[in-house]
Amino acid sequence: MIGFKRDNNSTIDKKIIDNIRSLAIDMIDNANSGHPGIALGAAPIVATLYDSHMMINPKDPKWINRDRFVLSAGHGSSLLYSTLFMAGFDISLDDLKDFRKIDSITPGHPEYGVTPGVDASTGPLGQGIGNAVGMAIAEKYLEKYFGEEIINYNIYVLCGEGDLMEGISYEACSLAGKLGLNKLIVLMDSNGVTLDGSLENSFDENIKLRFESQNWNYILVEDGEDTRSIDSAIEKAKNGDRPTLIEVKTTIGKYSQLAGTSKVHGSPLSEEDIKDVKNKLDVRDIPFSPSAEARELMIADIEERSLAYYEEWTKKYNSLNKNSKNDLNMIINNKEPIKLRDVVYDLPEDMVESTRVASGKVINSISDVYPFLIGGSADVSNSTYAKIKSTGNFSNKFPLGRNINFGIREHAMASIGNGIALSGLTPFVSTFLPFIDYAKASVRMSALMDLPIIYVLSHDSITVGEDGPTHEAVEQLISLRSIPNLDVYRPADSNEVIGAYNSIFETRKPSAVILSRNKVPISEFTNINDSKLGAYILEEERKNLDACIISTGEEVSLALEVSEELKTRGYDIRVVSMPSIEVFERQSIEYKEKILPKDKKIFVIEAGSSYSWDRYTSRENMFTVDSFGYSGKKDDVLNKFNLNVEYISKKIEELIN
Repeated sequence: MIGFKRDNNSTIDKKIIDNIRSLAIDMIDNANSGHPGIALGAAPIVATLYDSHMMINPKDPKWINRDRFVLSAGHGSSLLYSTLFMAGFDISLDDLKDFRKIDSITPGHPEYGVTPGVDASTGPLGQGIGNAVGMAIAEKYLEKYFGEEIINYNIYVLCGEGDLMEGISYEACSLAGKLGLNKLIVLMDSNGVTLDGSLENSFDENIKLRFESQNWNYILVEDGEDTRSIDSAIEKAKNGDRPTLIEVKTTIGKYSQLAGTSKVHGSPLSEEDIKDVKNKLDVRDIPFSPSAEARELMIADIEERSLAYYEEWTKKYNSLNKNSKNDLNMIINNKEPIKLRDVVYDLPEDMVESTRVASGKVINSISDVYPFLIGGSADVSNSTYAKIKSTGNFSNKFPLGRNINFGIREHAMASIGNGIALSGLTPFVSTFLPFIDYAKASVRMSALMDLPIIYVLSHDSITVGEDGPTHEAVEQLISLRSIPNLDVYRPADSNEVIGAYNSIFETRKPSAVILSRNKVPISEFTNINDSKLGAYILEEERKNLDACIISTGEEVSLALEVSEELKTRGYDIRVVSMPSIEVFERQSIEYKEKILPKDKKIFVIEAGSSYSWDRYTSRENMFTVDSFGYSGKKDDVLNKFNLNVEYISKKIEELIN
């Protein structure tokens, strides 16, 4: 290409980098919103990665064996979008002009499933690092399962100091080092500036020692404009025996009049500054006028490296036997419904069992027929029963192990689970319900990305008793139920546990299963199939309906006892089990009104926040818990909150009359 030649200090033509920079600041200026600092400072890192290393096919952005890139520093979205455009992904100049506009494919922070080439939704700092660790775990498993000729890819991350200050990154990187995830390569945009000013105001860790102590390789690139050194560092990292952090010293807002200051982090450049930057870059001072030659050169570089490899991989894929191809397609299409036809479940002889134990049985039964269920707990598998007995622990030496020892790292566990789901596997992650607060930001990202991840959460209410209020969930149920696109299940017994998992695998939605520590009776009335509707009539009225009682989980047996007591007093009561509000609300109006008639009084019994139930009844009709719990015997704690047959039946009788 005439006029486009690499000099001796570069492995990528500078025009490619500078056109990426120019497009990024045009996008920010046009939107009057965005982050020019990272786009100008880190462009050589991202451009070198895509131009010289990433094994990708922009015409097939979901190719299962592509290298992954996670922009953990999600505020640099303009940099990513302009790079993807220059690399030949299906993103137009008009899409770049629509940056940060409603319904565009170039939203303010990268969103999975919206923009071709975006491998994860990012924005909350540190999340992307956790996602990438999950992707690296999944790659290890899938490579061993299918063979390295079918699965063999690297996972790259661009992060900044902010990502490394967030606690989630400590957790995630610690586990990645322990597991020896050598396909994970983190590129650090080390510019010494945060939004509030100089980095030294808040952070002065020795990054090299920190990562080496976590069993990572560390490489330093002194000059962020030196693409040959960046290229060499990436090449070395690809051949490493551990995860690698490449710290690249950059200048935030490079070439801007505000370069090196926090003022260039999150505000558009002035017209004068944009003109000055483009003059220094020697690019056209016309908005959205990238060099066609530079774009063609970058596309050609990517095709020269990747296209033959992609075509050879396609031949190998086509030559797979039927079973292997079906398995791989299950990974590629991991949002497709899965019918759990062969799940085996043995009921206990005494018909009494905690739902956490029932959940453990179901997980193990599913794992026997579905090889892509993988997960673990935050060091509480002996309490949550979220462990696959037929396999060992995942490790670098045994990548087919489907139990991940996350350690006491709830937040990283959830984010890692998201990365595993983004890679096509079905993850389960587990802790006690009160401790899900440690992971809530990642749970929110699960729902935002619509990932088939399962949160297995035990110790579901004040009935854990002696452990006291620190271990007794109260507000956690409503906090989970308030997250859009997250299905929350609180099954009453073993039958409803089976129904919950059937529903989860059929809907393939992000889900939380809330489980009891205490044993509960397995009711003759609970129904596996009906529970998949979110709510159903557990006990019918005998003749003339006086009122309905909705209940969930452990309290369903209490609701049945209350109903029986009220019937002895001449009242005809319907008991409705509602294992999932979200699933019930997706049913038809006719079904919902059949279960909960509008003209009848409705009561609720649940040992959790009343805020879950306002759509169904008034506060005076709720027997719930809106304060922290107590340390004491289970029954004493329940009586403290008047959650007993005598009080509730008497109160309902008063309210009916």
